[in-house]
Amino acid sequence: MAALKADVQELRREMNGRFDQLHREMNDRFDRMSERMDRVYHQMVVQTRWLIGALAVIGTVISLLLAIAPLAR
Repeated sequence: MAALKADVQELRREMNGRFDQLHREMNDRFDRMSERMDRVYHQMVVQTRWLIGALAVIGTVISLLLAIAPLAR
């Protein structure tokens, strides 16, 4: 009976070790995913700013051309 109890305790320690290792691996994966998501978010913000700036410049150029057009006649 003592041998069975020792075997069960050894199995429990081994399983806990594996679960701890799996837990650390999953945390590392989630940390890497979080870093990737942060980089993607930053890129989206940068691209959005460029898009808004480009649209503003295009709108300004079109407005200037429409304002100058009547004077060119």
